[in-house]
Amino acid sequence: MGMKIGITADVHLRSKEETPERYRALENVLEQSRTEGAQQVIISGDLFDAEIQNYSDFEALAGQYEDLQIHVIPGNHDAGISERSIVGDNIHVYDEPRVAELGGVNFLFIPFAPGKTMMQAISESGIQPTAGPWVLIGHGDYYGGVREPNPLEPGTYMPLTRTDVESLGAQTVFLGHIHKPDTWGRTSYVGSPCGLDISETGTRRFLLYDTQNGTAEERTVTTDHIYFIESFVVVPVEDEVKDLARQIDSRIEGWGLDKTDLAKVCVRISAAGYTTDKRVVQDALKKGFAPFKHYKDEDPCTTNLIATQDDQLNAIAQRTRQALTDLDWDFGGDEPDREQVLLAALATVYG
Repeated sequence: MGMKIGITADVHLRSKEETPERYRALENVLEQSRTEGAQQVIISGDLFDAEIQNYSDFEALAGQYEDLQIHVIPGNHDAGISERSIVGDNIHVYDEPRVAELGGVNFLFIPFAPGKTMMQAISESGIQPTAGPWVLIGHGDYYGGVREPNPLEPGTYMPLTRTDVESLGAQTVFLGHIHKPDTWGRTSYVGSPCGLDISETGTRRFLLYDTQNGTAEERTVTTDHIYFIESFVVVPVEDEVKDLARQIDSRIEGWGLDKTDLAKVCVRISAAGYTTDKRVVQDALKKGFAPFKHYKDEDPCTTNLIATQDDQLNAIAQRTRQALTDLDWDFGGDEPDREQVLLAALATVYG
């Protein structure tokens, strides 16, 4: 008989006093998992932030959900955790590779090990992949698709390749480490349940895995704040303020948030390009995003916005933007996005 299992990662807890919003996000994951009928929750590494040695706040939170079994692997930030350091009847810490049967499916838990690939850790463990469907839980870098690296952690962390996944034959792979959620075939980064800083934008999620059919569904985590970074490329058109206001409204609508979540938004705003009046642009950005909190109370950044009064070049810039707008080009993947192309074109126009 199958069961549902909540899966999250990269919570980065410190003390509850230091990171109350992260505790509330994790509590929401536990609460939603319980409501969905899950009996197990998996945390795929970096439950704790670096240098944390007192886990009593987490133990207290876990104690409020005794009906949920919580399975944790160490990540690169909390590689030293074990069942010797964290107590709780419903807390299971896998500091060595281990297989656990959950809902009729075998889960292979591979804790983070510095200097090793995930395949090395699996091979050295002596654990053989099972004949039936099984799931790999790990923490590290997946090299199997286009992905955004973690800008806060350059370097390679316990890599796993697409070839590795194929040779292992795992039905599904859930990884921690990269905080942005993403999926390539059967491999998924769960993503962090709470944005740790302005670089972690948008609503956050956790996954609900069904062992009966091997599918994972997203669930939105209720968080204290929702970060967004919005950058604008300005071209000196006839009515720059009206044009910018239209773009701002489009961006806000694109967030897809209801009124409750809009109240949680925290933004970082910037503008680059060329304008006939830099002050007017900055005022328009302030007005357009006035309903929202600005990250660290920053004003919109216009460092890369240049004032110009050259009517001839301005006219060429307007035509350039229109040509790019009309261009049938699939911006995406490894290609530069439309804004990057426009900025490069404007730099050529204005020299």
